[in-house]
Amino acid sequence: MSHTVGKVEAASHQLDWAIRLLIDYDAPIPAITLAGAAEEILGKALGNISAHEKLVQTFTSSHELDRNIVSQQHLNKARNWLKHWTSTSEPEYETFDLLNEAVQGIARGLSNLAAYKRSLPSEGPRFIEWLKNNQ
Repeated sequence: MSHTVGKVEAASHQLDWAIRLLIDYDAPIPAITLAGAAEEILGKALGNISAHEKLVQTFTSSHELDRNIVSQQHLNKARNWLKHWTSTSEPEYETFDLLNEAVQGIARGLSNLAAYKRSLPSEGPRFIEWLKNNQ
């Protein structure tokens, strides 16, 4: 059965499921990868006004850090490590604050969706309420 889906619709569904996985199933790893995929789709559509780009600009200018270090070693390190197998020199195990990474990824994805579409996915308000009560 075929189904037509747009990129923004897909990103919205990815954010909904990232939120469900985090809140209902305490599953931050798939929440990180789904939120990261949504954030990237929406971020590409937004360009220089995406949440990721704004954070990169802020950190590179205020802390005099290289753009790639901010992006790859800080903002996207957990997401990329979870999504990609790279070289044999990369460690098999890494230490991350998975809850924090999931929360940040979902928040950046929601910010991008709100900037692009002026709306939140169905689980967005529940995530915001959960944040108020749990963080």
